[in-house]
Amino acid sequence: MSLYPTFEDLKVEGILKAQGEALLDSARSGSESYSQMATFMGLSLDNFCYNEKGELVPRSYSQEVTATAPNPALSPKAGALYARNASRAIVENRRSPAEIKPGVRRVVGCKDENGLFGVQLINVDKGVFVSLVKRDSPAALAGLRFGDQILSINDVVVAGMSGTKVMNLIRSAPPNGIELLVRDRPFERTVSIYKNSAGVVGIDLVDGLIKAIHKDSSAARNGVPINHQIVEVNGQNVIGMKDKKLCQLISGIQGMLTLTILPRVMYEHLVKHLRDSTIRKEMDRSMPEV
Repeated sequence: MSLYPTFEDLKVEGILKAQGEALLDSARSGSESYSQMATFMGLSLDNFCYNEKGELVPRSYSQEVTATAPNPALSPKAGALYARNASRAIVENRRSPAEIKPGVRRVVGCKDENGLFGVQLINVDKGVFVSLVKRDSPAALAGLRFGDQILSINDVVVAGMSGTKVMNLIRSAPPNGIELLVRDRPFERTVSIYKNSAGVVGIDLVDGLIKAIHKDSSAARNGVPINHQIVEVNGQNVIGMKDKKLCQLISGIQGMLTLTILPRVMYEHLVKHLRDSTIRKEMDRSMPEV
């Protein structure tokens, strides 16, 4: 599978996994029929395979499909070890928690003791997006973030649905059976900057909104735009945080800092149904795992 899988990649991975498990079970029992596995989600099992690089590709009919197709991870884990091409020395690769990853990921969660998942959703241009992840909720523990796009819930594609209808899907889901396919914050982007010798990055803020950029600052040199909302600092959610506290957070960071920003017009649309007090008091601000 590619490093950044699509919705179809994740579905076809399920096909191939089901195929391999069915073949193994059939080999063990010697009595089960494989005919019922001929198709899955409307796709033929014989049309896809993994190549020598572990990528999911359409199968050439000159290739032979084996029952032991590899099942590579969707993406390298944080802290994974890799060999350098030149020296072959083992080095450690770590991702930034602020990184916005292309592709689609799978999120599996459950409800809390009150039957709640801890997320608010809103419809934007026929897509469904996360507008609030509550602190210490199952949604936060599962890794959902503000601005994530929800593509499906328990195999139900939600494109075109209202946020209310999708919330009803979550409410009616089994307590321990919520599976979502998610695109990582498609409207957001990151920019990395440095403080100068005086500890200044060169940004003027009003309620988290970038109102002005100082001339000759790191923010100016790195193209930080105005009229964008700061959503995260080094991967930590800062939505609803008072400007004084946000500036203190930035001042306490040594070296490079990465801002996740969102156009103000899109930010206002995502939070238009939320009270300021709800955003300030309930928004999850934990550091995401990578």
